[in-house]
Amino acid sequence: MIAVLLMAAAALPEVTECQGVTQDPAATIAFSTGLQGFIYGYPVVDMLKQMHNETHRVNADQPVVAPINQIVPYPHILTPDTQGQLRAPNADTLYLNAWVDLSKGPVLLDVPAMGARYYTLAFMDLFAKPHHLGTRTNGGKPMKYSLVGPAGGTVPEGYEAFPLPTDTAWMLGRILADGKADEARASMIAKSFRMVSPSTGAVETAEPIRPYDSLQYFTLLNGALHNLKLPADEAALADTFNAAGFGPAVAFDAAKLTPAQRLGLGCAVRLGPGVLAKQGFRPTHMANGWMRNSKIADPGHDYLLRAESVRGGYVNAQEEAIYPAAIMDNRGEMLTGKRSYRIRFAAGKLPPVDAFWSVTAYDLATAKLVPNSIGRYQFGDRTKGAKYGKDGSLTIALSATQPKEGKSNWLPVPAGPFHLVTRMYLPRAEALDGRYVLPPVERIDQ
Repeated sequence: MIAVLLMAAAALPEVTECQGVTQDPAATIAFSTGLQGFIYGYPVVDMLKQMHNETHRVNADQPVVAPINQIVPYPHILTPDTQGQLRAPNADTLYLNAWVDLSKGPVLLDVPAMGARYYTLAFMDLFAKPHHLGTRTNGGKPMKYSLVGPAGGTVPEGYEAFPLPTDTAWMLGRILADGKADEARASMIAKSFRMVSPSTGAVETAEPIRPYDSLQYFTLLNGALHNLKLPADEAALADTFNAAGFGPAVAFDAAKLTPAQRLGLGCAVRLGPGVLAKQGFRPTHMANGWMRNSKIADPGHDYLLRAESVRGGYVNAQEEAIYPAAIMDNRGEMLTGKRSYRIRFAAGKLPPVDAFWSVTAYDLATAKLVPNSIGRYQFGDRTKGAKYGKDGSLTIALSATQPKEGKSNWLPVPAGPFHLVTRMYLPRAEALDGRYVLPPVERIDQ
């Protein structure tokens, strides 16, 4: 396992100091390489941060905590009170969480018979690429898997090898739950998943780590790069990281940096989050105001896109799920709870999926669920009491206050700026290739 170093690190320079970084050539070079390293390493550092903060007791009320190589189900379908650190969480499934360390050999995973109930276990490698097993891959049959990383090891008889490209991985599982009434049953099923490993440990109390607040960012990235096998075509990039003091062939030591290096690397961490935020989401598909990027789960050398997918909340492989998002209405204006909207699905035009679909509203700035008066955080194919038109159409009302028609087809939205995400699990071919288009978000007031 990659050791998480909690050593004190130099404080970051202020933004005003970074405005003068170009006055010193050495600082400029350190900043340029450091910003490239910040973007390249964003998924690595974000996952190491999350691993520490979920395998240690860092808050008295954190929603999930467990040792390495142990599955822990979230106790509830997520709400604003239970969403924890997850970004843009779904309210359709019960989550299972595990941090996996394969450095000492394979970890065994026993999966119960799931029948027709949809589930997926998404294993994120340290570069945030998802690797799935579940309904799509095994048809819901009981299975025995041996998770194997680069460290290798013997796969026991009776187990199917499930290779992962990094020895550290994050498993975020999802079990479909049909609302609160089904929560207890889904929870019982979740507790029947078993993980057995060569070693584990106890949960200890610790301070959370905050790598975006100091040069600890490069300490974590450097430690990870020592253990990761980088692709051969990234050798030149690794050399530039080595020259800057944080690559795989050197040991990063913030105390030994020159003032120019400290300024340049510090400004990379100080300004990096803003660079990602301004870069934003770049869709490959956009229709009726809904946008998605078909490359986001496997971005290759597009390190900006890779970082953006992590900043936005991680993703599944496209064949597992797609997430068209909307931030504007049919008039090209940003969505806000100060207005009212509708989404009207014509008869026979509901999202084409083999598992489930739903629409969820999030606060635009935080990507978090926001409390509402009826406790409804998604609207989809399992919404109880939804009313269809006589022609078979379905209209979803979106507003911050209950519409005069009542709550049957109401999806509450935040009072301020918000965005929407449509989840389509096991999307059919027409959803993946763009032949199916979601209806626009129509503004229905002035």
